[in-house]
Amino acid sequence: MPKSREECLAAMRAAPHVIEPGQKFVVDEFRPEDGLGVARLFHAVYGEMFPVDYVYDPEELVRLNAGPDLYQVLGRTDKGDIVGLYALFRNPPGHRIMEAGSWIVHPAYRTSSLAMRLAARINTAPPERLGVDVIYGQTVCDHVTTQKMGIKYNSFYGALEIEAMPPRPEEHAGPGSGRISLLDGFIILRDRPHAVHLPRLYADVLRALYASRNLDREFRDDPGPTGSTEAAIQPMDKADLVKMTVDRIGPDFGAVLARMEQDFPERHVYQIVLPLERPGCTGAVDAARTKGYFLGGLLPLWYDQDGLLLQKVAGEPDFSRIKLYPEEARMLLELIRTDRDRPAKNQ
Repeated sequence: MPKSREECLAAMRAAPHVIEPGQKFVVDEFRPEDGLGVARLFHAVYGEMFPVDYVYDPEELVRLNAGPDLYQVLGRTDKGDIVGLYALFRNPPGHRIMEAGSWIVHPAYRTSSLAMRLAARINTAPPERLGVDVIYGQTVCDHVTTQKMGIKYNSFYGALEIEAMPPRPEEHAGPGSGRISLLDGFIILRDRPHAVHLPRLYADVLRALYASRNLDREFRDDPGPTGSTEAAIQPMDKADLVKMTVDRIGPDFGAVLARMEQDFPERHVYQIVLPLERPGCTGAVDAARTKGYFLGGLLPLWYDQDGLLLQKVAGEPDFSRIKLYPEEARMLLELIRTDRDRPAKNQ
């Protein structure tokens, strides 16, 4: 049984560990003996504030790394200290897509080549045993540093989540700071051609996005929804956001959407992910737009087939705060702004 968060933190408080700067290091996969070092790294960088409990539990880190849902690459010194980390983990619903995250480097090693070496290992050479076709990652849009790195690995920036994160803590915030938008990037290692039903309103936009990366899709007419809607609701209270991931679209989609908003009222952001390989997307888009939703973008192979992101934001988003480097991301923002303006004119 995993230890409690407080037990793990108490153990680290009782045995503080100092990492010497300037040690030689290698970039390597997680080994069972690295559990304590990884927990110490999270503690050194985030203190006791990281929102996920298992990162402070050496035994749980060993257990999770032995399975298919977590893969960590480390910077390890000759003494065995862990001074950097980058990870792949299961988060999107598909079996062949993993999210890249937890990219952290000990403060004493941030001027070294470690961060770039970790990124290269994760983004270009995930082990075959993971069965990964797509590496998904989110980059913040209050600066462009990580967006530039994504271009190096041919990331497809297919979706933009407007104001999806709360503002940075005051001590880290710049002048005029506010809520932070997220750019969704996809490193497509192996595409999976399949059929999609393009919602009528976004057919041209989606065709252009597919063509921009030569993604092979069969475009089918949408015969309309069948059965009943199946969806998972994920509230993210700290972000003031609720996401609905739809597995099947039924005629009751509008009622399901209304119930979600009733159950989680007055959130700053609501998001919907629709399965483009399922029929009924046209009606779902039309129903969502009557409630103020607008385009978010394309999520390639999100379900091992493609998804469509829709979003709704309270108030008037401050688009001027969104900093974008890739040209395709700037074009996507213009599509999103145009689409958001359209309901006010047509309803």
